[in-house]
Amino acid sequence: MSEIVIVDGTRTPHGMLLESLADVDAVELGRTAVDGLLDRVDIDAETVDWVSLGNAIQAGTGQVPARQVVIESSLPNDTQVTTINEASGSGLRAITLGFDRIAAGRASFVVAGGFESMTNAPWILPDYRKGRRYGDATIRDSMILDSLWDMNLDIHMGEITERLVDREGDEFDLSREAQDSYALESHRLADEAIDAGVFDDEIVPVETPHGSVDTDEGPRPDSTLEDLAGLPTVFRTDGTITAANASKLSDGAGVVLMADRTVADEHGLDAMASIEDYQLVYREPDEFNEAVGDCLETLLDANDIEADDIGAFWINEAFAAQSVYVMERFGIPRDAMNPYGGAIAFGHPIGASGGMLAASVAYQLYHDGIEHAIMGMSVGGGGAILSLWSQP
Repeated sequence: MSEIVIVDGTRTPHGMLLESLADVDAVELGRTAVDGLLDRVDIDAETVDWVSLGNAIQAGTGQVPARQVVIESSLPNDTQVTTINEASGSGLRAITLGFDRIAAGRASFVVAGGFESMTNAPWILPDYRKGRRYGDATIRDSMILDSLWDMNLDIHMGEITERLVDREGDEFDLSREAQDSYALESHRLADEAIDAGVFDDEIVPVETPHGSVDTDEGPRPDSTLEDLAGLPTVFRTDGTITAANASKLSDGAGVVLMADRTVADEHGLDAMASIEDYQLVYREPDEFNEAVGDCLETLLDANDIEADDIGAFWINEAFAAQSVYVMERFGIPRDAMNPYGGAIAFGHPIGASGGMLAASVAYQLYHDGIEHAIMGMSVGGGGAILSLWSQP
């Protein structure tokens, strides 16, 4: 099978809900990431065979959102493109489909990733097309409905994670204090990474009506464990999950240029990283957190590698409870799990996160000298998707 490499990757900064990127729609965020990538690589835009982009909150975004990104970008209008919607897994699923397409010999160069503006998700009036003769009407938030709500169980993903604590709390320490401690460390690591310029090379600025945005928002390094302990729980009065130990709502986009190694060499392009494999696992809808553990086990076993051999785990911090569960299940040290902070600090722009994480992983492999990394996330509906990355 072809060796599939990452030539380069770019991402926008993370913008918090209703903050610096609020006036930039999802398509423009996607275009910014794509054009930023094309500006960096020494190939003609016509060389890109296929574009694969994730986008999860599509209500009001318009017809075929990824196609809009292509038209607005510097790519030729006849570039083949597909929009992927698999909730939090959308961006990484778009990348794995690019992996499969290159491996099958149906493409040599693929731009893949995701884009999302949670700020600009509209409100919905269900059933209003049929009219309303009398009584109240209910407005639904498409940000919740399209990305944060399990339609099979009719509950929020946060409530499902409280069930993880119920099921697994006797074996693993998923206490409120353990979750808050993990969250506090995520903010500290993220703040230190920003100050050290860790993300500078991968970020492309976003132009807004209020100026250029080139720095991630979100981390709150001045918070204390006492501050977090004082916050109310969100999903149960006697629960453990708060706004501080769950991922933030945010906006952003990220993409990578994938290629067949031989073809990349022929074009004189150096590789930043190789994607070795990926796995997708589903369990019952209320077990999406445990599915991450199953997916990690499947990926490690399929590649005859141990968790101790992985230098960094970029597993999306949907909830601190999930991250702590995975760490304890596999004995992963804290400094290897999201070593530069994660979604608890930066935010989780649902369909974009896979693409944004991919850019960060590629740059860590390129700069830090670690041999292997794993990147991925849980997927609404009971699933998880993880990928194995290595030095090229």
